[in-house]
Amino acid sequence: MYGGKLRKVRFQYSGESVEAVLDRLPTARVLGEEEGVYLVEAEVFGKGIDMWVRSQGELITDYEILRGEKYYDIGVKSPTIVP
Repeated sequence: MYGGKLRKVRFQYSGESVEAVLDRLPTARVLGEEEGVYLVEAEVFGKGIDMWVRSQGELITDYEILRGEKYYDIGVKSPTIVP
């Protein structure tokens, strides 16, 4: 990914292999799973994560930035910020 400030993100992933997400984001952890939809949280540096999230299309929803740079619209459904 790209360098930058530390951010903590959370999103739902509905792809066939959550292991692909865990491989791409080494700090990622699965917080839960319901009917094949995984809740994933990760700490990342910079905004490179935003490009990766967009590249996943509809497999990723409910993208939240929990800590770090404030949210800006990257075109992912249901964005929110948790203070």
